[in-house]
Parts: sequence; structure tokens; C-alpha cells
Amino acid sequence: MTRILVVDDDPRIRSLVHRQLNESGYEVVEVTDGRVALERISGETPALVVLDLSLPGVGGLDVLRAVRTGQAGAAEDLPIIILSGRDGETDRIIGLDLGADDYLVKPFSPAELAARVRSVLRRAGPDPAGFIVNGPLRIEPATHEVWVGGVRVDLTAKEFDLIAFLATHPRQVFTRHQLLHHIWKSAEWLGEATVTEHVHRVRGKLEAAGGPRMIRTVRGVGYRLDVPA
Repeated sequence: MTRILVVDDDPRIRSLVHRQLNESGYEVVEVTDGRVALERISGETPALVVLDLSLPGVGGLDVLRAVRTGQAGAAEDLPIIILSGRDGETDRIIGLDLGADDYLVKPFSPAELAARVRSVLRRAGPDPAGFIVNGPLRIEPATHEVWVGGVRVDLTAKEFDLIAFLATHPRQVFTRHQLLHHIWKSAEWLGEATVTEHVHRVRGKLEAAGGPRMIRTVRGVGYRLDVPA
């Protein structure tokens, strides 16, 4: 499993983040201060760090600076998402200027954090296991298998391509024209009804397997895949 290091001195936040990321398929390691965080970063090399700014002792910005300047004993491009109660523009700019990959202000949506983790990891490189995990939805590109809460869903090749594409772009809205281009590699000889029919079939199969409605219709625009809370 992909290991995420969560650094926060608030046990409620750690518990919330741990539960959401664990349900999304990640191994979660928790620490409460910056000094221990640097030790874990050096010794265990997590795939990504969720980092609070207001930490006892060594602060979050100091941890970020140590990683980006090569003083933390880990790769300088280690993905880091700042999770902070500081919503001022100055703190956000400093964090991003120091090299944070993303910045999320408390209070936050756990599902949105999980989506941002997936997005940052995709930019950093492929998941070593090759899986796409979105709440109860698990997609295995190597075997073309889709699972919902442990139940295997039987999809056609194009149905698989559709759900895999949407799952790698959570919350992003795509028009039917765009989906024709990305999935069928053409928006000329196929009509938009092709997309509508495939979305209908995929929805039905996922929900029949016990999954929530994840593919949402955005009226007048197209479709997006929501991140289950």
C-alpha cells in the first residue's frame, strides 16, 4: 500500500484524515510534531506528507524547507500537502513558494483531501501498485478489473475506459464531446448519445454492486465523478 505520513498535533484531525485516507486505500502513519516527522521522512520515505503548519517545536514550514533543501534525508521533490488552520493569503503564498504541492485550509472536506492526495500523487508519478482508488471504487488497470466494496463489476472495454478516465479526474466535469474524444478517440463519427448510454450502463452496474451514485450529471454541461464522503 502507498504510505502517507500525516503530521498534525490535533488528534481529531489525525483521526479524520487517517480514516478517510485508509478507506481510500492508503497506509497512514501519524506523528504529532515536526522533529519526529523529519525522522520518519528520513527513515521510512513516505509517498506523500500531509503537513500541518502549527506544530510544537519544529514548525510545518521548517519541515517543508528541510525537505526542499535536501536536509531531511529524503528526495527533495517528496510530495507535500499543507493542511492548515491559517487561511491568510500570506501563509498560503509562503507555503507554495517554499514548494508545497497543495494547500488545504481547515475546516476541510476529508473527501476533498483524498482527491487532492490522488491528484498530487498522479503528478508525482504512478501508484506503485497501479491501482485507482476512489472511496469504495477500486480500479485495476493491469487486469481491467473494477471492484466496488469488494464486489467485482463486469464491464465492457469501453465502459472500463470511461470509469477509469473519470476516476483519474475526480470532480472534473467533461462534456459528452470531450468524452467522445478521450474514450472513443473521435467526436466526429459517433454521436453524443453513445456517451449517455455508456454512462447509464456504468452507473447501473456500479449501483447494482452496492456502490453509491458517483457519476453525476452536471445539467447543461456533462458528467463528473464525485468523491464519496
